[in-house]
Amino acid sequence: MVMQGISLYILLGHLFIAHLPVQCLECDTGEALADCLPCKDNGCDIPPKCKKVSVIGPESSVDEGETVTLICFHNFTNVNLTFEWLKDGKLMKDQKESNLTLKEVLTSDEGCYICRVNSSHGSYESLPHSVTVNNGSVVILVVCGVSALVLVLIMGMAMKLKMKRDNIKHKERRNRRVQAGQSGGPSPITPRES
Repeated sequence: MVMQGISLYILLGHLFIAHLPVQCLECDTGEALADCLPCKDNGCDIPPKCKKVSVIGPESSVDEGETVTLICFHNFTNVNLTFEWLKDGKLMKDQKESNLTLKEVLTSDEGCYICRVNSSHGSYESLPHSVTVNNGSVVILVVCGVSALVLVLIMGMAMKLKMKRDNIKHKERRNRRVQAGQSGGPSPITPRES
């Protein structure tokens, strides 16, 4: 008797859960989630206005070298799901998990990512999720340019100081020669008497 009661309770519970509507994540029309057509997960087709897949990830841009993780969020109750990731409309090979991790991103990783979930009810795609990568090479170029300018200025100042010093030494040598010629230099040449 107790086993019958438990079995009946489990059976009724299972039937009750099986007929609950699945909520939509987003609607194409911009309607509130409550206004979106409910979809029963008992083999019926899911209305096209129900978006059942979305991508969760960083909203703002990321810097080069950072790690970005995109999560494919869905509300399917079916456990037999396969995942695919598309970048700028092209299928990414070897990306079959619900999470997409981009390690040490470069500007080439920038683009629109879409998650596709394949289920027994069909294939559903998320809206595009944009990933923007800040290029760090501009900063490097600016630092290198400023460093080169500073180096050229230092070299110019050093050459100017060296030229001043050489000019002062040249004037001193010339003054010494003039003084040496006046004080006791060789006597002037005079013509011989015949």
